[in-house]
Amino acid sequence: MSYVIAVDTGGTFTDTIVVDSEGQVAVAKAASTPDDFARGVLDSVTQAAQVLGLSLEELLSEARIFGHGTTVGINTLLTRSGRQTGLITTRGHEEAIIIGRTIQKVAGRSEAELTHLARLDKADPIVPRPYIRGVRERVDWTGKVVIPLTAEDVRQAVAELIAAGCETIAVSLLWSFMHPDHERLVRKIIHGIYPDLPVSLSHEVVPVIKEYERTATTAINAYIGKATGHYLSTLSSRLRESGFRHEALIMQSSGGVAPIKEAQARAVTLLSSGPAGGVVGAVALGRALGCRNVITTDMGGTSFDVGLVVDGEPQFSLTPVFSQYHTLLPSIDVVSIGAGGGSIAWLEPVTNLLKVGPRSAGAEPGPVCYGAGGTEPTVTDANVVLNRLNPDYFLGGARKLDAGLARQAISEKIAAPMGLSVEEAALGIIDILDARMADLVRKVTIERGYDPADFVLLAFGGAGPLHVGAFASEIGVKEIIIPAHSSEYSARGIAGSDLVYLHQLSDPQIAPFDPERLNRTYQLLEEKVRAGLHEGGVDDEAIRMLHSVTMRYHGQIHEVQVPVPVKELGPAELDDLLLTFETIYDRKYGEGAAYRQAGVEAHTFQVRGLGLISRLVWARQAGGDSDASTALKDRRPVYFKGGCRETPIYDHAKMRAGHRIVGPALVEAVDTTVLVQPGQTLRIDEYDNIWMEVQQ
Repeated sequence: MSYVIAVDTGGTFTDTIVVDSEGQVAVAKAASTPDDFARGVLDSVTQAAQVLGLSLEELLSEARIFGHGTTVGINTLLTRSGRQTGLITTRGHEEAIIIGRTIQKVAGRSEAELTHLARLDKADPIVPRPYIRGVRERVDWTGKVVIPLTAEDVRQAVAELIAAGCETIAVSLLWSFMHPDHERLVRKIIHGIYPDLPVSLSHEVVPVIKEYERTATTAINAYIGKATGHYLSTLSSRLRESGFRHEALIMQSSGGVAPIKEAQARAVTLLSSGPAGGVVGAVALGRALGCRNVITTDMGGTSFDVGLVVDGEPQFSLTPVFSQYHTLLPSIDVVSIGAGGGSIAWLEPVTNLLKVGPRSAGAEPGPVCYGAGGTEPTVTDANVVLNRLNPDYFLGGARKLDAGLARQAISEKIAAPMGLSVEEAALGIIDILDARMADLVRKVTIERGYDPADFVLLAFGGAGPLHVGAFASEIGVKEIIIPAHSSEYSARGIAGSDLVYLHQLSDPQIAPFDPERLNRTYQLLEEKVRAGLHEGGVDDEAIRMLHSVTMRYHGQIHEVQVPVPVKELGPAELDDLLLTFETIYDRKYGEGAAYRQAGVEAHTFQVRGLGLISRLVWARQAGGDSDASTALKDRRPVYFKGGCRETPIYDHAKMRAGHRIVGPALVEAVDTTVLVQPGQTLRIDEYDNIWMEVQQ
């Protein structure tokens, strides 16, 4: 027997899914361990091994793939715990990373922060001004050297930065993606003096136009490199010691896995490692179920993440924002807010208005009902008070919840100050959170020109199935899918992910485009992508290439990513490219927003190569009748908006394909609870996915 193992580390829990060669699945969930994330990973894998009746060593020795989504990179950036980074740039442009963009003041801010706009400021620069040095050199926009690099400037700059305490160097010179020789020479000079000093070059990290974003991305790569590299090395060593015989694969923001060695070299590609896994899983599930348009929603203990799959392909952000910094790595577009089971409910001091999130109780101390020292009421506490969560069956009974503590916290902190009953206060907490989640889904769909009615909504994460029935009814979707093993679904996406290499290059040009020039660019990028996939052990017949280009009207800053046929481009294909650009632009910005008389510019070309490394087989159930009475295990009073209702409770483990129930109802699984709102209908399909019909 062989196994595929995937582990997703979240802010509260670390989830593991194991799939054997016959399609049987084992899942496990362990508390995340922020002081040593690798320990939490092995704790979770150990629990999965126990489900299979194996030891950790037995499972890992038989595993052929180990995939992992990690939050170490983004945590290092958010907590500003990276190593001191020095920046070497073109003289006269030292302030570019300090000035940034005007929009940086609001980028990545929560709704609560945006209500106090006058108090906001840009994020502190990732490299403070005392650690930035300019060197004499200049390359123009065509790649022509105007002023040669002055080697003595480099030596002096790096000496000053080392004396100031810098442990790593980022190099970002003007137009280096058109002429990278100067950046390479800077590294050669530095390593001639300090051979072990880590150096990140912008033309290697992101050879893309936009000076601020390119510099910020390179600086972040250097800043988080040590923490990320140390974590991946530690995890790799512990896996080997426990019997794993292959190289672990790490989920990238671009929606595919890469070997640890590649991930260590480009740590910045892991900033949205975990959330990308859920969207990748949605693409595969949508393909299997015939759903080409999917809204993905992942609600865990800390955050609520929303992504889109349109016409079978995940949607990407060209300049994703991380901790208020704009970067230039095309990433699966996942938009997040602080809304999870651990989100803290609180009263605004002046107005006494009820607020929920974005702060979270996290894994430690966790919600009050955990009995681990938490004192502030959370969403989980509210669900316990409303009897929606069974205190004796949380995580299948592995963790008992204290309903008394939950009631006391909500009573003292929320209900009494507002003059409400405990149940009314708990319903208020849930309603506010559900409204925030519905607003985010609207933002990701309607504000981008998509009608939610044209999509199915995929709800996963440990807390998602408990809330989706309420917020989905507010946004216009008609069907919800709660996938099998929904609590571990991001890990499931990682388990079935392709090996992915993405290369991009800026070569700005205005239509009419030269087909030979475009073909040369795509050939160069394909060669790099194919070489990486070959090194990862992928044969040509298992490789799929995707081409795209970033386009805009000349003189505008608004741009869109346009798919390009993977073929030799000629005049006909370029005419089609312009038409496709206009169609996408009109849908995104509205008809009449185009500025056609300015001409069309193409500036950055991308090739994304997918290498098939694991075609998972998922076990299917035989269909049966719709009567789910054999799965009924209990009844209890549950609070809804209309009051308290006696509600049937079903055991998910006993439900079979074809079973159908009408809400109100609760379906309890080991790792999650599904709430079926009154009037909604639930059914089970042959892959153990739950489908819910939504009443508007």
